[in-house]
Parts: sequence; structure tokens; C-alpha cells
Amino acid sequence: MTMIEAIAAVLQASDPAGDPGYSGEFTLAGRLLSRGQIAVSGLDGAEFYTFDTVGDGLHEVYLAYDRHDGRGATVSAVALIASGTTPQALTEASWEEASDDVNMLSEDASVIYSHTPDNLAIGHALHRTPGFAQAEDPVAHAVAELEAQQEAGSLLPVLDIVVDPAGGANALVFPTCDFTAGSILIGRDETGTGVGIFWSNFDG
Repeated sequence: MTMIEAIAAVLQASDPAGDPGYSGEFTLAGRLLSRGQIAVSGLDGAEFYTFDTVGDGLHEVYLAYDRHDGRGATVSAVALIASGTTPQALTEASWEEASDDVNMLSEDASVIYSHTPDNLAIGHALHRTPGFAQAEDPVAHAVAELEAQQEAGSLLPVLDIVVDPAGGANALVFPTCDFTAGSILIGRDETGTGVGIFWSNFDG
């Protein structure tokens, strides 16, 4: 079993009706160097949950990319897999729903990250980030960078941005619609150690 197959199995098993909670296909989009609590939110998202279930480290991030006429690629689910976790460990973990309330994404772009200097919201942190700091609107600049990737032929647009140069923590920005993540699953092994966090069921 591959990691992508394990992610799909966990998501499908979590829904009594067998709905996987996403459309498109997962792909390994990058790695997140976490330094503290992890969050997925819109670049201008006002409400979102943070989690310290998964420890600090370099974790794999898988994004489910869907295709839309006129919009190109958009992400319909996010899966963070803790460093060293195997597909078997993922499927054997105990999964629980952490939230079915509000976790706001953004029109055009959202992000997974764990740390910014001075605990700034990610949109504000971009104002201090090289390559974005001189932009009139750093959020619009990030969206433009994603659009440029798609215009150049990328089917898997993503930005890997170091938001904390001192500690090396990064953020992965990806294209989304203006949706809410209606399901957040937390996985733990038999010792209670976090093995993954999944955001899915993106609803308008």
C-alpha cells in the first residue's frame, strides 16, 4: 500500500456513507518544517484551528488536486503525515474528528503552516517574507505566483515559502476556492503519538 492509498483509505473509512470527502487525486506536494502548532487556513482566513498533535519535525504534505474549467487546479483536501510514519501505521492508527465547525479557507489561495515570527497571522507574516515584503499586497502576490505556475503548465501549483528565516519554518501555499474545511481528522498510534492530520469535506 502506498501513502496515497493509505490516506484515501482513512478518509473513506471515516465517513459512514463511504464518501471520501474530497475530489481529484492526492500528490506529495512538499514537506513542512513544523515549529509548534500546525494550521490550515485561508491567507486571509479569520477562523481556524491549530493543532500540536504532531511534534516538531519535517513532515510530508499531500494535497488533493481537482480541476475546474476556468480556474485550473484547486485543492480539495490536505493531509499532513508525521515524519517517519508508514502507510501501515497510518491505516492502523486511531482517528477521531477534531472539528466539524469552522475552518475558513480563502478565495484563490490557502496555506498550511506551523510558525511565524511573533505569532503573526500568515497573511501578515508574508509582509516580512523576502520576495513578498515589497509587494503592495503580499496575498495577491502569492495568488499571482500560483496563477503563473498554472499558466506555465503546472498541474500541481504550490508555493514553498520560508516564513521564519531564523528557525527555517516554512509554509505551503496552494490554490483553493472560498470554502470551509468541514472535517478535520486527527490520527494517533497506540502510544498516543500523532501520526497525521487531515483537512477535508471542503464546503461552500
